[in-house]
Amino acid sequence: MYCITEEQIEFILNDIRRNGIETEDLQYNLLDHICCIIEQSIREGDHFEDVYRQVIKQFYKTELKEIEVETQYLLTFKNYYVMKKLMMISGAFSAFVLLVGSIFKIMHWPGAGILLVSGIASFSLFFLPILFLLKAKELKSANDKWILGLGVAMGALLCLSAMFKVMHWPGANIMWIVGLGVSSLLLLPLYFLNGISNPDKKLNTIVTTFILIGVLGVLLTLTQIGKSPADKTAYEQQHVER
Repeated sequence: MYCITEEQIEFILNDIRRNGIETEDLQYNLLDHICCIIEQSIREGDHFEDVYRQVIKQFYKTELKEIEVETQYLLTFKNYYVMKKLMMISGAFSAFVLLVGSIFKIMHWPGAGILLVSGIASFSLFFLPILFLLKAKELKSANDKWILGLGVAMGALLCLSAMFKVMHWPGANIMWIVGLGVSSLLLLPLYFLNGISNPDKKLNTIVTTFILIGVLGVLLTLTQIGKSPADKTAYEQQHVER
């Protein structure tokens, strides 16, 4: 069987690099395959470069760089499905634990706090970020990606502020007000203006904006700045009793 020389191996490797293959592992994998095929195909009297040119054509349709593009696409595609699976698992876990934690909280059963913290933390810190990464890959416009990122960040902030509120941790009100303020004054206008500029998304943007305004309005009604009337009444009664 024909044995390829070191000079011929170097020639093949340099040609692979000249043809646009930049990933080192892929370069050497191609080199190994090409050398094996040449050693099995070459016959006495054949010219090495002629055989090499015939063999290399088996690896592409238009140009050799296609292999690297396809390899990167397959790796991205694989990562996409792994991330999608993680998103589904974290979403299901968050929803189930939040539901159970809410029931425990209503019934005043022990463990409610741990369940609620676990559910909200999983939703805010795992599900929403993974959702952003997956959706961002589908968006082409930089503006759409920025708006999506801001929306996910504000959603996570509001969820975490609710968790802080339930657990009576300091900073809950500040997080809540910041989340609602940024969502109302920055996120909502950006989403609306960006959406109506695209005729294909105009109607969907208007309807979604109405829904978001309604949701933000309900959330704002739950916001308390300072003491509520009930708190003031209780304070006045205590002051009178003293």
